[in-house]
Amino acid sequence: MNVGRVIFFSILFFTLFTFLSFFFMQKKYAVSLAIIDTSVVIFAFLVWLNDKYFHERLGQRVFSISDIKFIDDVVVRQMNMHGITEVVKKENIIEFYKKGHKTGEVRFRTDEKGNPVIIDGKYIIEIEAPEYILHNIDHETWSIIGKR
Repeated sequence: MNVGRVIFFSILFFTLFTFLSFFFMQKKYAVSLAIIDTSVVIFAFLVWLNDKYFHERLGQRVFSISDIKFIDDVVVRQMNMHGITEVVKKENIIEFYKKGHKTGEVRFRTDEKGNPVIIDGKYIIEIEAPEYILHNIDHETWSIIGKR
């Protein structure tokens, strides 16, 4: 049974308990439970909307990196923390899959010959991933910069 169903049935059970509390408890306690239950239901609905419409929205960031290990150290690790099941490395593209669905990619900018662009000893990469992963990559990048 997945986590979403457990949460749904827990909320449903709590709502049923709240409804029955009007028959077996004092009104002030039943009303308190109803207020709590209403808050939980509204919050759960808003979280569901956020996950459904905004959580997986893809965004893009452009980075200049001096060491290709940055991709393994930061990007792949952040993608793995969010449930990536497969990493496919092609010529100038690294694709990330979650249960068979492509969820992001790292693309090296290339010149007209197909070679990665290197400016001042740094590779230019474009990262396309869900915004919450990009947000984590941004924070970790600034953390690395702050340590130097």
